[in-house]
Amino acid sequence: MIVCSCHAVSDHALRAAAANGLSHHEIVAATGAGTDCGRCHEAVSQIVSASGPCRGAHACPGCPRRASR
Repeated sequence: MIVCSCHAVSDHALRAAAANGLSHHEIVAATGAGTDCGRCHEAVSQIVSASGPCRGAHACPGCPRRASR
């Protein structure tokens, strides 16, 4: 399904990028998802955080998983 209409980014593309170890910021920079109108920002964040491996010390600032490690 398309998550970001402005940049035609699918949930599959977001999950694939997260599974490849990209951080939230790297995924947004690479896809543009959540950078235009902002309607999908929350959905993008949820998909990325639920899909990728935790990056531990390299997690995004404010990541709740970072504090638990």
